[in-house]
Amino acid sequence: MLFHTIRTKLFFVFLAISVIPVFIITYISYNSYTKLVSKQVSLVASNTVSNTVERIDNIFQNIDRITLSFQQFSTQPGATTVSQELNKLINKPNIDQYDLFLARTKMLFFFNNLVLSNSYLNGIYIFLPNGNSISYGNGTDLAVNYQPLKDEWYQQTLQKGGGLYISDTDTKSFIINAKPSITFSRALYDPDTRQLLGVLMLDCDLNIFKGIDKDIVPNITNMFLANGKGKILYDNSKERIGQTIPDSFMELIAENPEGTVEQTRGGMLSVIKPFPDNDWRIIASLSLNELYKQFGVSQRLIIYIALLCSVIFFLLSIFLSGLITKPIIELSRVMRKNKSLHFVTTKKHLERDDEIGILYTEYNNMIKDIDLYIKESYQSKLITLDSQMKALEAQINSHFLYNTLESINSIAEIEEVESISIMTKALGDMFRYSIKTDSELVSVEDELSHVNNYLTIQKIRFEHKIDFFFYIQSDLDSMRILKLILQPVIENALYHGLEKTRNSGSITITGYTSNDQIIFEVADNGVGMSEEQLNDLQRLLSEPPEFNELGQRNKRSIGLKNVHSRIALYYGAGYGLTLESHKDAGTKVTINIPKIVQE
Repeated sequence: MLFHTIRTKLFFVFLAISVIPVFIITYISYNSYTKLVSKQVSLVASNTVSNTVERIDNIFQNIDRITLSFQQFSTQPGATTVSQELNKLINKPNIDQYDLFLARTKMLFFFNNLVLSNSYLNGIYIFLPNGNSISYGNGTDLAVNYQPLKDEWYQQTLQKGGGLYISDTDTKSFIINAKPSITFSRALYDPDTRQLLGVLMLDCDLNIFKGIDKDIVPNITNMFLANGKGKILYDNSKERIGQTIPDSFMELIAENPEGTVEQTRGGMLSVIKPFPDNDWRIIASLSLNELYKQFGVSQRLIIYIALLCSVIFFLLSIFLSGLITKPIIELSRVMRKNKSLHFVTTKKHLERDDEIGILYTEYNNMIKDIDLYIKESYQSKLITLDSQMKALEAQINSHFLYNTLESINSIAEIEEVESISIMTKALGDMFRYSIKTDSELVSVEDELSHVNNYLTIQKIRFEHKIDFFFYIQSDLDSMRILKLILQPVIENALYHGLEKTRNSGSITITGYTSNDQIIFEVADNGVGMSEEQLNDLQRLLSEPPEFNELGQRNKRSIGLKNVHSRIALYYGAGYGLTLESHKDAGTKVTINIPKIVQE
């Protein structure tokens, strides 16, 4: 029985149409947002790793280019090449320290240029086949009497037969003042005889990899640069250099030794990408849990908003159902007590067993008595009131107001207050123009004269803060348009577009004909409107105009909606106002009306 009451029905209806959509939208929004974040994170991580690979590969290509062309460089401008100098040394029966000193002196200019153009170079070392060396260090040098012939790096460099050998990132014991570094070495051969000239070693500071992690998210991303053996050459924290990469990454590399690997497991997004020209790999490990904590505010906000909306809608459902049904319930109780008035019943809605059925039964009976009462009593009272209103309106004589303005103008001229004289004269002309009732159509010249009177007043008010520009087609003066359609639009631009701006502003009024139409454009460079404000205003203009009872005036101000409605009612639905606006970039209102030539 409780469910049959209209209050209960409305409560469940309000609850259903408000809470259910909220939960649906929340569910969709939450899932969409989570998927979007995951997709974007994966894309950013992949792009970051690809960019890092490209940067390091460029460095690798530069090192490869330097070591390949090293022996072809001239020791000094116009002098012998490195290859020629090395040939002299290895073909000499006995090489002493003075010979090595002379060779180093000749190459010094070339060494300086190479270090200056590559700031990560710690030292350049050339080891001859007999173990002697020519060194150039940037704050470093080779240990005295160092012989590399039996060292592993030297043997592996020779085994590559001219290929590039890359060491691990560690501190080289044979270099004085050494810090953790990475070396690139290549065997040098005579291009004609293929005789071994020596081994070139470039000792590079770990700053060679500086910047590989510039695109990663701080504190939640680990990025490693590892060689083919799994040794970490560089990492963004600089704490694991020289260590072996974790077993989980080794397993991923083993499963896909050639291509890019991307995997999400245990709240971690791992991306592994190989280099195109060597066996190095970039490994990025991103903590999704930590990342989601940063984005979790938005997710929690969605849930909190949904819960808050649900509670609000629940309370509103209770309140509105009671608010709507309370007067109906009270009226039905009163009507039940008045059955003795012999109201006539009707068959409309009698089949309903809720309060609406009772309301229609009693209300239809009341209508007949009310209708009779209106005809006999209220109708005569309304006529009386209407007569009284007309009498009051007659007392406010438009000519009296106009004459009063003329008197103020005369006093201002006598007292030599020019601004008051100008303003009252312009206001009087505006008032006289607005109360003209000869016709709704006026000439463009008269309408522009009315606009000029309005602008005269505003120029005095705003002084030099606002400029007005007119670009009116010369033959428009003979056209006839609907009265009072320009001034309200200009007023709207002034008060809503320019009054709030601190800078000087301007309003441009353009008028021209196009085909069978007259186009007026009112543009300002004021504060403009946001997209939401523009949509709201366009939606208001799209609403159909409403007629009021004859003899009544619309109490709304003469704004854009009023002008648009008057044009649409007078000329038809195809005419009216259109708007263009951008935030902080001004607004343009276009008025479109048919062309009517004055007879």
